[in-house]
Amino acid sequence: MSTLERRLNRLEEALVPPPVQPFCLLVEPPTDAAPEAWEEHRRQIDEAKARGDFVGVVSSLRPQDRPHSEKGVAYYRSEFEALLAKVARLPSKLGNKSLLDDLMKSLPGNVIEPESRRRCAAGSA
Repeated sequence: MSTLERRLNRLEEALVPPPVQPFCLLVEPPTDAAPEAWEEHRRQIDEAKARGDFVGVVSSLRPQDRPHSEKGVAYYRSEFEALLAKVARLPSKLGNKSLLDDLMKSLPGNVIEPESRRRCAAGSA
């Protein structure tokens, strides 16, 4: 392989964006659910990991109450938190860190300074 070919290969590797890993979002069954529901949930996690997906699970359990965490599976407290994580993993369309960063930078608005409670109460009286 010539020097030119090696350099072209390096340029292609640098310019071609990495593939986006699919995000699989699952909701954990309630703690008192039947064992069949838990087996189905386990099967869905295994299938998603076999496909190469990033697995996110919405769980009502607190992290310290979880008996174990699993490699390749991220647990979230709410669906909103999981969707934020999903958007943070997507590539930017504007050259920022992620799609979430694009969204945050596109939001209009001004910073409002906090007011003390006394000043707010005095203004309403």
